[in-house]
Amino acid sequence: MSSESTNGENTQTTPQESQEQTEKEQKPVVSGKKIGIRLLYTLLFLVILGIVMVIVKVVVVFQFIYFFSTRKPNESVRQFSNKISTYGYRIFRYITLNESQRPFPFTELPPELEPPEEQIISD
Repeated sequence: MSSESTNGENTQTTPQESQEQTEKEQKPVVSGKKIGIRLLYTLLFLVILGIVMVIVKVVVVFQFIYFFSTRKPNESVRQFSNKISTYGYRIFRYITLNESQRPFPFTELPPELEPPEEQIISD
């Protein structure tokens, strides 16, 4: 495929170069205002993530005290901790610009990524 350049010379472009040019032209330009708003949400979610981390620490301490005394984990705490870890994962994805959808409370709580293991073995 040939085309004329601005100075009247013929230049050769390959289909791959043509596709790359089209992809560059189709990428949306993000405004500074939208980036600033995203930054504010990111700061908010960093605070929320700090709270989630404190909750996880409390849950871990409680679960191990319960596990030590009964020799089995508390199932409701296991389910809660699985949900909160999924929520923390979604926050991480949002603040690291790997996901556009804002996490809870702006959307529904995410479903669990994986169910807890049936039996916990202490090595």
